[in-house]
Amino acid sequence: MAETEKTTKSAKDLETLLEIARAMSAEKDIDNLLQLIMREATRLVGADRSTLFMVDERRNELYSRIAQKSEITEIRVPLGKGIVGHVTGTGEVVNIKDAYCDNRFNPEVDKRTGFRTRNILCAPLRTYDDKVIGAIQILNKRDGGFTDYDENLILALGSHAAVALDNARLVQHYVEKQKLLQSLEIARQIQQGLLPKAVPEIAGFEFAGMSSPCDETGGDYYDYVPVGKERMGVIVGDVSGHGIGSALLMASTRAALRALAIDTVDPAAIMFQLNKLMSQDVGSSQFVTLFFGVIDPRERRLTYTSAGHDNPLLYRPGSGEFFEMESTGMPLGIIDDTDFPCGPDFGFEPGDVLLLTTDGVWEAMDPERQSFGRDRLKALLKERCARSATEIMAAIFDAVKSFCSSAKQQDDITMMVVKCTGKGK
Repeated sequence: MAETEKTTKSAKDLETLLEIARAMSAEKDIDNLLQLIMREATRLVGADRSTLFMVDERRNELYSRIAQKSEITEIRVPLGKGIVGHVTGTGEVVNIKDAYCDNRFNPEVDKRTGFRTRNILCAPLRTYDDKVIGAIQILNKRDGGFTDYDENLILALGSHAAVALDNARLVQHYVEKQKLLQSLEIARQIQQGLLPKAVPEIAGFEFAGMSSPCDETGGDYYDYVPVGKERMGVIVGDVSGHGIGSALLMASTRAALRALAIDTVDPAAIMFQLNKLMSQDVGSSQFVTLFFGVIDPRERRLTYTSAGHDNPLLYRPGSGEFFEMESTGMPLGIIDDTDFPCGPDFGFEPGDVLLLTTDGVWEAMDPERQSFGRDRLKALLKERCARSATEIMAAIFDAVKSFCSSAKQQDDITMMVVKCTGKGK
């Protein structure tokens, strides 16, 4: 080729490279970008087809999501294996005149597709910071073998392609993150909508409740459920784990308990049936602790059953005593045929304060990894017992948040305060 012709071809190829680079930078869909890179690489050097491999660091593999003119939609090979493994590992260009004479060549793909590989040009995809994120493998130059000039062309194209792919992946991650955040916000709104919208109005009692998840969604919940015509059920539950899965289990637990409470007034019987239902649906990796108390306002008495839940505290200002309501059974969803007997009844006296919490309250930690503790809870109840139920609850929550200071909330914080203000009707 005459020098003038070489110069003309170099100028034309440079112009083509710039056009391809502009097209790649404008394409943000990764699948479309992969097809664009392979199509233009094949055209640029006058080859038959090409395949682009990306590095999957999490699985220590190289993968190709698209193989041109082939029925194979994905090829995966271990890092360091084969020709593309050598190229991504060393960052070197490999130009093979006869594929079947190179022991790094794997003929299995040819056997599966019926394609015959003659020669191979494989070049790394290298980003601005010199990181190799993949390789492009071009097969069968139509006019003889691949030349040094072809190597330089593909190296230049590979650099532009690597940057375009990096940018496209950043855009994709951003879009996926925004979609996830939007979905989590919807899930959070739905979950918050399942919490009580109003407190019960029962003569002689005040109620207050709140739940603050540590993630967008949580596994804690509290509820007020009418039991029979005159009694009120108070519930605090804690699903193991966090996130969407725990939130879904919480929602199904709430729905099942509410349905069971329509026809059954015995808390032990309700808990037994609830556990049977949950054991059929919940895998061995999850469970629910739940306290279910039933308040009879006329008798000012509390009957309860507890499935492995933290002991609620009852503070009696008249005597200065604290009472704890111990668990009467194992967490829900573990064994399908087990009983949840009621614990001893507790009578309310005017001024008594009942505090139901999940472990995220007293296990909350400060920056030095010290827990808030139950002793602080007791001190707060004793100090604020004369206040309303809402004020007591707010004081506890503020104290926990102040104690944690800059430390990240590690668990859902849920509590309910029931205060006996006087005699029932």
